[in-house]
Amino acid sequence: MKSGISLVIISLCTPFLLMATITILPTFDDFTTLQSPQFTPLLHELLLPNDSFWRPFDYLFGCLLGRHIWLFPALNHIVITLGHAANAVLLWAVCREFKLSHTAADIATLFFFFSTATLGTTLAVDGLNQTFSQLWGLAALHVYMKTRQKPLKHVLWPLFVMMAALSKENGLAWAMVIPLLAFTFSITGKKTALRDTGIGLLTALAYLTARLLLAVTADINSEYTEATLASHLKDLLQLLAFTFLPIDYMSLLYAPSRNWLLAAATLLLALPFVGVMFFGNTTTGFRNKIFWGLLAAFLIIVSPHLLTLVSIMHNYAGLSLAAIITAFLIDSNRFHGRTVITAFLLFTLSAAVADVHHFMYARQSGFLGRQMASQVIDLTKGEPENVACITVCDDATPKYSSFGVRPVDCFAWGESVRYYTGYRWPRTLENFNVDKQDSLALRRLTDSLLHHPQSKVECLWIVSDHSIEVLRP
Repeated sequence: MKSGISLVIISLCTPFLLMATITILPTFDDFTTLQSPQFTPLLHELLLPNDSFWRPFDYLFGCLLGRHIWLFPALNHIVITLGHAANAVLLWAVCREFKLSHTAADIATLFFFFSTATLGTTLAVDGLNQTFSQLWGLAALHVYMKTRQKPLKHVLWPLFVMMAALSKENGLAWAMVIPLLAFTFSITGKKTALRDTGIGLLTALAYLTARLLLAVTADINSEYTEATLASHLKDLLQLLAFTFLPIDYMSLLYAPSRNWLLAAATLLLALPFVGVMFFGNTTTGFRNKIFWGLLAAFLIIVSPHLLTLVSIMHNYAGLSLAAIITAFLIDSNRFHGRTVITAFLLFTLSAAVADVHHFMYARQSGFLGRQMASQVIDLTKGEPENVACITVCDDATPKYSSFGVRPVDCFAWGESVRYYTGYRWPRTLENFNVDKQDSLALRRLTDSLLHHPQSKVECLWIVSDHSIEVLRP
């Protein structure tokens, strides 16, 4: 493989990915994150630590969209896709700085760029923070390597780590990972590594101090604290599978599109490269301190998610470290280059099949949300200012991440109507969830919203996975 061919491939593919991703319409959480249109004043408390999150760049981006709503969600997809491509370029540069071979650097870069572990980020509107936490972390590592003999180093890399943490909280892990990687590849000695680890810890302390002092609230998402040991182990296995095995998980895990043959085919295509990478190495490859240092760095970078929760989008956090591990294992391989490249081409074909299948379902979910919103707009007949939406929940309806979501999730608690009316109406939108089995609760809530003397509701939407009803007082 010629040096830098991965960068040429990425340059050729990125325009097509841009054209594809901007056709994906928002659903579910896409309407409710900080990087959806925000209509609050720019100097708002959401710039400060709030609940479990502190993501000021998301909010500033949302404010931009709130002032130019026609940019949503196309601008999100453009920025995310370009950010992902920039991450791949930075990864290639880092691999070369670690003296990994041209072939290993190119394979690792393409492994990163086409991996199924990117799908929850690159195909979702709410993946902005994932992409840029990675970007600032890789930029911090790159700057650390380039300026290690200059005083500027001690300013720039901690600054970039802080930017990674402000993009998404798990970015703070780079404060520990960067000195560890430099020591692992013998670029710095033990004394320098310990000193720079101390600088990383001071950076983390500065972030945590600012977060405590500036916090608006101190609530923690209960979902982060209710996980069991078994669920943490399951999360780790899921993360490893999504990172290193590009199976068509839509065919494997999502009942409406289950196709055992396609899932098995993608697994068989991926296995030769996995076998070459992990079982084709010399004994010294796994005994080498570099392998264990990289493994430790990978576990550190993904630990914030392993300690809280892991979903498909969270696999992106450790993907660059997984790619560097891949590059190292390729250089430790006893197979000839042609064998490795052939196995990787099969691996990439498996990833491409899964990527396209997920993309199709992401578009389908967005189109369904638009169709449901249009139906409600037609049935509403007018532009009521005060609307209530009752979502009838049915846990039996299958769903799969943000790709194959339930119809009620496509409708997004009525937020899709606000989006497709250009946020003109309704002015206020109250949301209520009722279990499908609890018909009595649904009747009581409907009567209260439509007939209570103090209710200001002008229109009520009752939405389930199979029906839409529009009622007025």
